[in-house]
Amino acid sequence: MLMNYQIAQPKTNQNVVSILSGGLDSTILTHLLVRDYGKNRVLALTFDYNQKHRIEIEKSKQTCLDLDITQQIINIDFLGDLIKNVSALSSNSKLETPNIKEVLGDPQPLTYVPYRNMLFLTLGLSFAESNNANYVFTAVQSSDLYGYWDTTPEFIERINKVSELNRKHQIKIEAPFSRLSKKDEILLGNEIGVDFAKTHTCYDPLGEKSCGKCPSCSERIKNFIDAGIKDPIPYNINIDWSNNV
Repeated sequence: MLMNYQIAQPKTNQNVVSILSGGLDSTILTHLLVRDYGKNRVLALTFDYNQKHRIEIEKSKQTCLDLDITQQIINIDFLGDLIKNVSALSSNSKLETPNIKEVLGDPQPLTYVPYRNMLFLTLGLSFAESNNANYVFTAVQSSDLYGYWDTTPEFIERINKVSELNRKHQIKIEAPFSRLSKKDEILLGNEIGVDFAKTHTCYDPLGEKSCGKCPSCSERIKNFIDAGIKDPIPYNINIDWSNNV
């Protein structure tokens, strides 16, 4: 059990922005921000880039309704078209989603979306300045480092350096989960009452079911097992949780 979340959130009297995809990480983060700042000061920002796993957007809507917070969904489907030749995550892509074995050791696997996080955070900063917010929270975390250069602490630090050039409105990006393991993040979510059934992680879903084989599913399953918690979402493969949790 994760006792007393140890990462102190920054103090502010202004609004805060949560980059909410509808995935596990960003949903837990959004719940945490509502706990720490109150629902009236948390603004959720969600991006529709014509991703193959668009069901995550519907999950993000459920989270915002449950938490009674404001959500802005921005259509940037041009990104899906731009990256279709190199990323399997675009609905327009002909590339097959790899499994976990195929991405291990690859510094930029087919599940990587070129410069997606730079675009998300830049738009997040713009949204924050337009809505009296001085912090933008992103749920990038430690286990993401295996494949994505734009989830690293160095990346966040450099985006913040650019933001410091703003002459009138100082806004900082915070990535509190970069210091947590995925297991501890799940334990935290369990403590603060996150309904994991209302999250989506799979890169290659079959309707409401997650494939259970893609890198994101594999990581999710492993860490729920490590946390000793049964994952409530439906999978397209059989998982014997009784022998693992």
